[in-house]
Amino acid sequence: MDKYISSENDDFLLKYNLLGVTDEEALMEAEAVTFSLRAAEFVRKQYKVSSFDIQSFKDLHRHFFQDIYPFAGQFRTVQLMKGNTRFCQAQFLDSYAARIFEALAAEKDWTSLEHAAERLAYFKSELNMLHPFREGNGRTIRSFLHEYAWSKGIEWQYDQLDRTEYINAMIRAVTDLTDLERLFKQTISFTDQTT
Repeated sequence: MDKYISSENDDFLLKYNLLGVTDEEALMEAEAVTFSLRAAEFVRKQYKVSSFDIQSFKDLHRHFFQDIYPFAGQFRTVQLMKGNTRFCQAQFLDSYAARIFEALAAEKDWTSLEHAAERLAYFKSELNMLHPFREGNGRTIRSFLHEYAWSKGIEWQYDQLDRTEYINAMIRAVTDLTDLERLFKQTISFTDQTT
């Protein structure tokens, strides 16, 4: 298996995108446009997460990236590392994912905002460390967990997160969830369906 290196991944994406784009900047723009169109369908509920299992998670990734990447909806087969963070080894993706999604299925109700922030931070950190796709992990995980939180009676307004604070909290979440929990508590509320 290949070791993930940013430049190698960029080369891979340029070689294997569905639009035949060969320039990195043009690919980023094309990805942003195609993702935005599919994300708009998701926001308008024209595409819905059918359940909170592994297949629905893969299907959501496929929905978002089907217009640009042939690997949309498929777990990666290469090792992935960004900065000093090494994500789940490719050979353990299925078993690690199974444990995370079993925990999601067994999760009890979130009865307070403190509890919701704690559990949301836990699942966000775990799915981030899984990092199962070659590209598009963050967007897929955030959208999936937004819907999961909603099923627990929680509205998560992740678009209100300060990007720099959020990225730093995600890096620290590898060993300490405190900052991520604090940020999430600032962006969650009970939904109207619970009042």
